[in-house]
Amino acid sequence: MGKAKREAKKARKENKEIEAQERAEAERARRVRQRIIIAIPLVTLAIAAGLWFGLDSASLAGAALLGGAVIWLMAGLGFLGAGVSPRDRTRAGSIDYGKRR
Repeated sequence: MGKAKREAKKARKENKEIEAQERAEAERARRVRQRIIIAIPLVTLAIAAGLWFGLDSASLAGAALLGGAVIWLMAGLGFLGAGVSPRDRTRAGSIDYGKRR
């Protein structure tokens, strides 16, 4: 009996350590995504400024700004979506099929 309790306690401790590592890894990944979201407009502005002043082309600079805005929008929506936790669908009763006739 004592051995089983020790093993269960050890398993719980290992599970807690694994969960803590997973949380730390998820936090690191979130910070990387956040830095990317911040960097996209800065890089876009630098490219647009280079096109504007280097090539003296306002239309290319505008196209670069438009492309950067689209990329930033897609990445931002992905960042927001990555923070949403999925619904718990472990039980058959949690599935909603809508109104029954």
